[in-house]
Amino acid sequence: MQFTAQLDVDVVALEAEDEVTCLVSLTAPVPESIADRPGETLIAVVDRSGSMSGGPIEAVRTALHQLVDRLKPQDRFGVVIFDDEAHVQVPTRPMADHDTATVHALIERITPHGTTDLSAGYLLGLSEARRHATETGASVLLLSDGHANRGITDPAQLGSVAAKARAEGVTTTTIGIGQGYDEVLLAEVATQGSGAHRFAFTDDDAIAVVSEEAGDLLSKSILNAVARIRPSDPAMVDRIGTLHDVPRWIEADADGLKHLVVPLGDLYAGEERQLLLHFPVPALASLGLHELAQVSIEYVAMPDLLQQVVAWPVMVNVVPGDEAAGRVPNPTVTSARLLAETTKVKREASQALYEGDIDKAVGLMQAQATSVTDFLVGIDDSSPETAPIRERLTEEAEQLQRLATGAQERDRMLAMKSMAEDISLQSRGRDDKERRMRNRSKRDF
Repeated sequence: MQFTAQLDVDVVALEAEDEVTCLVSLTAPVPESIADRPGETLIAVVDRSGSMSGGPIEAVRTALHQLVDRLKPQDRFGVVIFDDEAHVQVPTRPMADHDTATVHALIERITPHGTTDLSAGYLLGLSEARRHATETGASVLLLSDGHANRGITDPAQLGSVAAKARAEGVTTTTIGIGQGYDEVLLAEVATQGSGAHRFAFTDDDAIAVVSEEAGDLLSKSILNAVARIRPSDPAMVDRIGTLHDVPRWIEADADGLKHLVVPLGDLYAGEERQLLLHFPVPALASLGLHELAQVSIEYVAMPDLLQQVVAWPVMVNVVPGDEAAGRVPNPTVTSARLLAETTKVKREASQALYEGDIDKAVGLMQAQATSVTDFLVGIDDSSPETAPIRERLTEEAEQLQRLATGAQERDRMLAMKSMAEDISLQSRGRDDKERRMRNRSKRDF
């Protein structure tokens, strides 16, 4: 796995309190071949309630047929269906032990019926995933077109279920189909389950999105990545911040020294991920290099399932105040911080849309688009390193305007679904261009 770590400023003034931001960037390797990769466990949980009649259920069946045809013999696959209750439609087992024709026949027999007890289907899917998980864990792919109207319907409660499953090695990706599903619930389950949330606006979108997300789930190259941040002064551990929406907690090592733990989860082949760490800097009384913390990333590398650790110090150079006054912040780090702030603004705008305050949502996004554009004005184009920064921020400013226009001109519920997908796309420090563009190119809102 490739790593880089950069500070927004690497010099601080003598005897002056300060703060620095560290951008950790990770890129998962792309294996030369996936033919001999370890088997993955994938459980599809399918809403077959009455509202799925016609195009939606046909699209899901088509997507599942295509998925079955791309699985490797070592992959474990099963299908759970739910309406007002849940059933195992395709028993979970390795594809080598499945009769493929029988699997296709069972998928073809999925027909719409009843109401939507999403929690029953999800809980049964998680049970199947836990029972059949391998050394690479397991993934649940949840597809629904409606609002849960039976069983557990509270997003926070189902989100906590997803978080617990993720701690046990089971990730959850959700796909909302059409215009009537509950994007708040599905996005929360995906976020807490360390997966993606996708919006399939049309039946053709549903087929494409299932293919894309299943492809990611079947191409993991890094498992269970975890960042550990050990401050040089243990008393500072409570003051270290994370600027992305990531889970975090404090642990004590064998010597009783506390450190910050940030689980990053699994990374798919070629995926890019970022972690923004905020460090307070106390007033330092001596000139020269000073270590703020040790950062380590632990992970399991595929396909050999080898445990690896990469560690490095976070250092600042303490200089006289007049010298520190001339420092220039690293634009790569400051732009990453701006993008993290943009995701937070989108969350606020999404909440405003949920509450019916369209003007507030539009105003938030337009104001943030202006902030991004203003930042672009200050970029020094004389350095070739700034070209990708300009490209990325220009894309984000245009996306903010697109979302704002969608909120003004489209149905509010549709705008909320696009917003939920876009937020999920960048949650937990995800910033992968390929996956970002394939999502954003599907619609003009």
